[in-house]
Amino acid sequence: MSVIAVADVFGVSGRRRELLSALADAERQAADQPGCVRYAFAETITDPDHFVLISEWRDQAALNTHYASRGFASFQFSLNGLLARPSQMTMYSVTGSVRPLASGPMDPRDAD
Repeated sequence: MSVIAVADVFGVSGRRRELLSALADAERQAADQPGCVRYAFAETITDPDHFVLISEWRDQAALNTHYASRGFASFQFSLNGLLARPSQMTMYSVTGSVRPLASGPMDPRDAD
């Protein structure tokens, strides 16, 4: 069963560059871990200091291994002084997924 974690991260105004660097490092480290399907931070449109993490893991064991890793501990330590408030995370257990298919006619440019 896949696990998806969605988190809101709230940075300290004025320390954005440092936070971006920490988030980028976390993305690279997590992506290299076994069982990581995706791990990406994005910034919100209306608040430049609010970031959202979307991570997907093959199973709970892979996520647990990530949380127990040296890389995750390093990431947590790197956030010291960079967060305006605690992050908020929700985890979802997923038993299946579907990718929607286009319902309209095919774009001729896709025929190649």
